[in-house]
Amino acid sequence: MTPSSLTFTRHDAASAESIIEGVIVPLYEATHGDRLEDPFYSSQRFAERVRSYFRAPGFEIVVAYLEEIPVGQAFGYSLPANARWWKGLTTPVPDGFTDETGDRTFALNELMVIPERQGQGIAHALHDELLRGRHEERATLLVREDNTSAQEAYRRWGWEKIGKLRPFEDAPNFDSLVVPIPR
Repeated sequence: MTPSSLTFTRHDAASAESIIEGVIVPLYEATHGDRLEDPFYSSQRFAERVRSYFRAPGFEIVVAYLEEIPVGQAFGYSLPANARWWKGLTTPVPDGFTDETGDRTFALNELMVIPERQGQGIAHALHDELLRGRHEERATLLVREDNTSAQEAYRRWGWEKIGKLRPFEDAPNFDSLVVPIPR
């Protein structure tokens, strides 16, 4: 059950820049502390990726707060025509599946909740808040193969696995999932 005092703020790329050092990166560090030594998961590399997402069309981030303290965040952007997102697919998909128009797919880049607030419905609330009102037909995301709790949550929320994807040369393989965005 989601805490009743949970509130959200929404940010586009311009306003997200003003909270990257004070909110976005600290939330990442709090949720990925066990992986920060891996260069791919370092705070610096994360901040670089986020800033590159700021330049993407339709970037949006939602931050969850409990009593004015940030406890989670979710963000993504619209995949443009000829998006490089699908280039890392390592499994076959149906013809046309990776065709992007700029309005077809929302890429959910990150969804995270601080460990002491996990299991309280905050991740699901963040997920729904971020996707609410999106104009795209579907959303996609990548989830670590070994992240069983996230895998199970996404299945409960209607996501379907479509294959494996490796987004960068130094990245691990991820499961690639999709879900229709409700209208």
